[in-house]
Amino acid sequence: LQEHGINPVEEVDPLSRLSIACPALPLCGLAQTEAERIMPSYLARVRAVLDKMNISDEEILIRMTGCPNGCARPYMAELAFVGDGPKSYQVWLGGSPVLTRTAWPYMAKMKVDDLEATLEPVLAMFIQQRQEFEMFGDFCHRVGAEAIETYAASYTLGSVKA
Repeated sequence: LQEHGINPVEEVDPLSRLSIACPALPLCGLAQTEAERIMPSYLARVRAVLDKMNISDEEILIRMTGCPNGCARPYMAELAFVGDGPKSYQVWLGGSPVLTRTAWPYMAKMKVDDLEATLEPVLAMFIQQRQEFEMFGDFCHRVGAEAIETYAASYTLGSVKA
């Protein structure tokens, strides 16, 4: 495989390896926004937040779709972005890292530019309150939407690092 430019799985960023996006625009008539074409930039931005918060080793199962039909199975992911309009996504949290539990809607509309400010408080709470060996989706499921929303409302960006 290396002769053909394919990296060994150990060299592929886990965020990329675990992610799935539907084709969305321009291929799907149901798509309301981008998915497959914008997913690499979202993964890079999520990676930057993880690095900034000193949790680079976290593996988070991420899905992205261009509409609510869910072709990339976002409703079971630990973190999902579901297109709901131009440059806007619903954010879903709490699915299982092994896809055995449904996630729940955390944010009804997140504009593309708000990704980092949306994720940092959730990741900060994860750093501070996770149990040993607890995965991100399991943490979100355990603490629940109300606790995460309350924490995020009083969080100051840049105030928590592992």
